[in-house]
Amino acid sequence: MSVDDRMRQMSGQWFHALGISQEDFAANPYAVYRRWQDQSPVREIAPGRGRWMVLGYQQVRTALTDPRFIKSTPPSYPIPESYQHLPEMAPSMLVVNPPAHTRLRSLVTRAFQPRHLERLRPFISALADDLLDEMSRQSSSDLVEDYALPLPALVIAELLGVPQQDRPLFRRLSQKIALMVDPTQSADVRQAGATARWQLLDYFHTLVQRKQDEPCDDLLSDLAAGRDHEGSALSAGELLTMALLLLVAGHETTANLISLGAYRILSTPDALYELRGHQASYSDAVEECLRFESPVQLDGRMAQDDAVLGPTLIPQGASVTLVLAQANRDPVAFANPDSFDIHRNPNPHLAFGRGIHMCLGSSLARMEGAIALEHLLSRQVQVAGPALYQPNVLLRGLRHLPVKIS
Repeated sequence: MSVDDRMRQMSGQWFHALGISQEDFAANPYAVYRRWQDQSPVREIAPGRGRWMVLGYQQVRTALTDPRFIKSTPPSYPIPESYQHLPEMAPSMLVVNPPAHTRLRSLVTRAFQPRHLERLRPFISALADDLLDEMSRQSSSDLVEDYALPLPALVIAELLGVPQQDRPLFRRLSQKIALMVDPTQSADVRQAGATARWQLLDYFHTLVQRKQDEPCDDLLSDLAAGRDHEGSALSAGELLTMALLLLVAGHETTANLISLGAYRILSTPDALYELRGHQASYSDAVEECLRFESPVQLDGRMAQDDAVLGPTLIPQGASVTLVLAQANRDPVAFANPDSFDIHRNPNPHLAFGRGIHMCLGSSLARMEGAIALEHLLSRQVQVAGPALYQPNVLLRGLRHLPVKIS
């Protein structure tokens, strides 16, 4: 059974255990999570099998920062025969622990500091306008496919240094890969995503070699030339894995922030009026969008020692699912948690996680989200059909949102 088939099977089992359809859960997972948290903020979900779920804000935050809860490295998969020329893939920074995680993160952290990202602001603004101009020439368009998905993919392309002539290919492959992580997609769509993943890795392999010979002012050149504190460089496999991670981690999640945020604001007249009238900031609106509709709903850890969360003992070796979505709606941490309030302050949500695995690209995602929403809402936007949610328990997002833009 492939990893995608396992994901699909796990999603089916999840919905069956909840006693709810995928469509109903996708429309409102928060009612289910709230009911569970009311029973217990930490609960065993597979008695006797070492699987636990954590829903309370304080307990989730503790698990994100407590070194006793670590990432579990998934198994590696063989390289297809037609891509045997590629180096052996290394585990992603997303799933390794110190000291390997510390080394990998140190090599890329500098590029994601806010002052370095500011140079992307004019590019993101121009790109948003270009995409919206194209949408306005159509009688109807899809906010997800025509705006929310291509914008972050092309921003990552700019950051990595993908040549302009290659960006249409990069965009097509990126969007296919984004669908691969949705276990509810058809087998053909997920297989196309898997194929696109290897095609993009092959593309990165060639591009990295070019950057090593002729470095440019971009992140891929910096990664190829970078050294850690011991003078060690990224291996060829680590370089490819890092490039793919930066794309995957920064693509669909940011697209979901843009599409969910736009839909929520367009559905909340007071928020729309205040943003258009400059009575509220887009930065604050993005923070509330992240809290209210967390693009990443779940995170996972493994207990490497016995650990206590609240009153509950989590035994060594247990698998722990952290429900970021419910932590961000915990009434203990947020007043009126089910109300969308763009003036909420403070707003200590956990959408980007906490601790050593906190999202590296959080500053970039915030910038993209604020720019994308501001440029979109400066136009006359009309929702032209029902929003269709992805029935995916891990990533919260829209699959389609028909709109008309003038």
